[in-house]
Amino acid sequence: MSKLIKTITAFFISKTILVVFVAVLILALPQLNIQEYVLPTITSKTIYFLYGTMMLLGLHSLTIFFSKNIPFSFTKIDIALLILVFYISLNRYFIQSHYGFSLRYIELLGLSFFYIVLRTISLKSYPWLLLAVIVSGIIQAVYGNLQLLGYYPSNHSGFKMTGSFFNPGPYAGFLVSVWTIALGMYLFKDYVIAEVQSQKKCSSLFLNEVVKYTFEYIPLLGIISIVIVLPALQSRASWMAALVVGGLLLELKYHYLEIIRRKTISRFHKTSMIIFLAIIISTGLYGLYYFKKGSSDGRVFISKVTTEMIKDTPVFGVGFDRFKTYYMNYQANYFVRNGETSESQVGDNVYYAFNEGLQFVSENGFTGLVLVVIVIFALFLTKFNEKLLRMSFIAKGSLVTIGIFACFSYPFQILPIKLVLVLLLSLLSNSAEDIFHFNIRENKRSYVSYKSIYLLVAFVTMYQAFVYIKDLNQGFITWGSALNSHRYGDYKGAIQKFESGYPTFKKDGDFLMNYGKTLAMAGEYTKAISALEQAKIYQNNTVIETSLGDSYKATKQFNKAETCYIQAINMTPGKFYAPYLLTKLYDDYRHKEKAIGLAQKILKKKIKIPSTAIEEIRLEMKEIVKKYKNPLGFKN
Repeated sequence: MSKLIKTITAFFISKTILVVFVAVLILALPQLNIQEYVLPTITSKTIYFLYGTMMLLGLHSLTIFFSKNIPFSFTKIDIALLILVFYISLNRYFIQSHYGFSLRYIELLGLSFFYIVLRTISLKSYPWLLLAVIVSGIIQAVYGNLQLLGYYPSNHSGFKMTGSFFNPGPYAGFLVSVWTIALGMYLFKDYVIAEVQSQKKCSSLFLNEVVKYTFEYIPLLGIISIVIVLPALQSRASWMAALVVGGLLLELKYHYLEIIRRKTISRFHKTSMIIFLAIIISTGLYGLYYFKKGSSDGRVFISKVTTEMIKDTPVFGVGFDRFKTYYMNYQANYFVRNGETSESQVGDNVYYAFNEGLQFVSENGFTGLVLVVIVIFALFLTKFNEKLLRMSFIAKGSLVTIGIFACFSYPFQILPIKLVLVLLLSLLSNSAEDIFHFNIRENKRSYVSYKSIYLLVAFVTMYQAFVYIKDLNQGFITWGSALNSHRYGDYKGAIQKFESGYPTFKKDGDFLMNYGKTLAMAGEYTKAISALEQAKIYQNNTVIETSLGDSYKATKQFNKAETCYIQAINMTPGKFYAPYLLTKLYDDYRHKEKAIGLAQKILKKKIKIPSTAIEEIRLEMKEIVKKYKNPLGFKN
């Protein structure tokens, strides 16, 4: 019996179980897409990540219990990250006037626990964890190819290949973050293999060969499989990140810039080289811009509107994950001031700024930006152990990849990418030379007290977290079921399910929008107005405004209906649906001049993407004009 206890104790002290569990979590999480959840590509990943994190916390607590000492260590990176998370929480709950349900904030808490556990794992385990990331990327690349070939369905009607993500953007972001890890591991494979082999107690030739081929060919397979997929995704941000960081890692390995510098002796050669590189880079950027010009213009426009948000709340921003609450109102105000400019053709409902830096500042202000800059300085100025320099190259290169991608997309909204990010941060923090640490040893009187307090706090936290996650899990399933009932026209059944999920999501803008729209479709307009007005506190878009307009119209509140429809028009003036609804409102209330004027405007409106719905709207507008005797100057 004592031998068994010693074996169990040794197993937990070695933390092998932690490493295995983390590797499984990293490997499995990106693949999750459980259809019974609402937004399954997002929420199913979050739920199982939260469950996994709590289990990790429990396992970590057991390692503390079986340890003969309780080690505590922290670096400048840890301190900087702690201050940043503390500020985000303080700003969200105490500085801002409102806060809503935020899946991003829940993920932030889970990732913080995940980071704490990772910081207790030995550096010798990190090559295996990075290998798990690469295998996860290979699985996603194969899955994407099978979608392209028609063997598996895509998660987006407009794209053939999305992996287990909701569109090609986050899919490409995840793959490129994995690709740079694979490239770094392959370029520095000799060092990685030597380090892993030196850590094994057994000097078996066979095991050494297994390690060698594992760490040589899996990264190579990751490089090749992801390179095959990335071009088909048409993600310019991922291409740019791959090229820049790929070149950076090659430079760190082969020092080709130094070789070129030595060979270009004369000033003429150096000048010619600089001009040539400038032309190549300019041509590449120009080509990337015009490859998807509409998308590029749309993102430039979003950035312009986001800067208006920042100007109004420069110090603390609007609050973490509150971008979607305010953005569409700012976009509407922009078009009210400037009229229906050419930018109206790219204006749409927006949930992300497509630039994580701008979105972060809009939500957390320049105070948050200063703290992020401190974190970046801590990451890139901290001294690292000379033996771990190549591992730090891989981690920093991958962080730069995510950073470049973040300038043009929204990787910090995607959990698998954030999981990779946290792994890289913990690797760098574990590699730092400047570590502040102390131990609470068994021979100290307070040892038992410290251990007891820690275990008590850990298990109370776990219990409360599991209860909350269980409710959240059931809530997402109920919400998904309610939307299915809505799609099949069972509005009564959908309302019952929405009411069941209401206590959990009463501060979630998306939930309240879905609930309110269902109530409106069921003819319960008073309740719909209440739910949709509540939704506007946490989020606003044209769906909410038009549904509110419909509900106010049904309850004979003309002025409020008109206001809602006008706001929806101002949000996306290039669209047809909101002007159509407003014209019908004027027609129903016999506002002749307003109905005719708006109908004529719709008929003259530029069509960006032709559709049957637009043609039907135009036909109805012609009928309205005819009904009012075809005013002078109008040609049918």
